[in-house]
Amino acid sequence: MFRKSLKAAVCVLAAGTALAACGPLKPGAAAIVGHDRITDAKLDSAVTQWSKELPKYPEAQQLVQKAQADARAAAEGQPASPSDPNEVKPFDPSSPQRSALFLMIAIRSWDEVGREKGLIPNPGQVDAFLAKAGGPAGLNTSMVAQGLPTSYSDDFARTVMIQQALLARYGGGTADQQAEQMAEQRMVGDLVGVQRKLRISVNPRYGSFDKDMRFGSICPRLSTPDSGTPDHTAGEVKCQV
Repeated sequence: MFRKSLKAAVCVLAAGTALAACGPLKPGAAAIVGHDRITDAKLDSAVTQWSKELPKYPEAQQLVQKAQADARAAAEGQPASPSDPNEVKPFDPSSPQRSALFLMIAIRSWDEVGREKGLIPNPGQVDAFLAKAGGPAGLNTSMVAQGLPTSYSDDFARTVMIQQALLARYGGGTADQQAEQMAEQRMVGDLVGVQRKLRISVNPRYGSFDKDMRFGSICPRLSTPDSGTPDHTAGEVKCQV
């Protein structure tokens, strides 16, 4: 149940358009999402916890290892192994930090969408959602496979619930593929509108957001770490160093 919806929940973050603004970062910040500061310490803690939990989820570990092998093959110009298009994987198989940060930003972005649309579920509704799905086990496997520890399971479930509620509001969630696509487009539009307001900034050690709201590659050079001063542009990616 969770794989397809969770994949959409994080991948649709990269489908937005029309945001290029980046504000200065304070020392110790991995990213700023609106008024919410994701600290380096919080990111490091999440990655440490994730690395300890990964061996406890063999299916997730297998998916991570496959994604890492595919990334290495791609870097060497070799074909990747066959995979299910709905198969979950880390955002950046070579960087647990970037993968975790991508998901943290996704969760915060969807929370804001949910607030604007009046669709934030309360803790009891999240618990009921997980119970109806047979508990958090399937969610945890998908989440760990993508780079976050199980302590974020409620946050991740909330993201899925917000998306499902939006899709239902816009006529999705049915067998009608055209209606589903139109609902997804409207949902992405909601996300883009919110992200224009949030002005997401990312520490260049972890990457950057380009003008199309994609989590881009790490900036090619750093001057003073964490100085938070706009310094140069690499292609269409505005880097802060």
